[in-house]
Amino acid sequence: MNLATHPAAVGASPVAEGLRIQDLRKVYPARLGRAAHTAVQGVSFHVDPGEILGLLGPNGAGKTTTLKMIAGLLQPTSGSISLAGIDVVRDRSRAVQRLGAVLEGNRNLHWKLTIRENLDYFGALKGVSRLKERANDLIMRLDLQEHLQKRVGELSRGLQQRVAIAIALINQPRVLLLDEPTLGLDVLAASTFKETVRAIADEGCGIILTTHQMEVAQALSDRIAIIAGGKLATLQSLDQLMSAHRTPGYDVRVRGELSAALKAAVGAAGGQDLSAEAGISRFTLPEGDASLLYRALDPLREAGVELIGIQQHETNLEDIYRRVIEGIA
Repeated sequence: MNLATHPAAVGASPVAEGLRIQDLRKVYPARLGRAAHTAVQGVSFHVDPGEILGLLGPNGAGKTTTLKMIAGLLQPTSGSISLAGIDVVRDRSRAVQRLGAVLEGNRNLHWKLTIRENLDYFGALKGVSRLKERANDLIMRLDLQEHLQKRVGELSRGLQQRVAIAIALINQPRVLLLDEPTLGLDVLAASTFKETVRAIADEGCGIILTTHQMEVAQALSDRIAIIAGGKLATLQSLDQLMSAHRTPGYDVRVRGELSAALKAAVGAAGGQDLSAEAGISRFTLPEGDASLLYRALDPLREAGVELIGIQQHETNLEDIYRRVIEGIA
């Protein structure tokens, strides 16, 4: 898939060619004794060609509901969705021709068909012209040529994910939706996946990525949207988000669970996020005057607590995500 020939690289403005969501809402009406439930409340964002948006949030936050509305699988209660300048609600059939999606565990695969049969089937279903040429290009790009005659159900999880991505890309979409795409992948498969996704974005396809694996979101995303309770809690570039929440400090690990008195002493010295697991206690200290570190460690040393290690801590996306979600709760 060459950038020069990819649809997102030709012609219209980023807004027209990408995805724009405005004041999106989804309310499930009351039924069978259940109260009405608002799953998505006034969400607005855009995704430009070549951009990866990390859409993060806890289970039940509204992420998957949002993706399903973008994909035309759910009707919004109100709001608008524009994909490549086409209204998804009013003209779903035309809009989805410009969309690719890997949702909820590779449901865009026929497990009893081979890789080649899957590509031929879904390519024909989507009305792809020059299908054989397009399928062969994706087979080479995603390194599937050695497995073409294998049934998808016989493949490893990593290979199944590559097939799902190939099918999602068969129609050269302007926007690609990836819902928990690294779930169940081993380290090598996840690394290959990240390289593949970055290459797809670099060729002009806008991508929305949902994941609970913060290291994946941090490695891939240009911007981060955190959603909780159906509302956007934050929407910023990754660099802006990291700068706004940058609080470097120290991670301290000691042997055993601390007494209430020692916890109080650590807290008085500025210790935060105190936790204990598997016989090891951990806490963080903000970087600054070294005397704070000594103030926290002195009572532990006097009590005979074994120090396992001190590590300078740099804020990562997982830290920021936790602060944002805890700040809402």
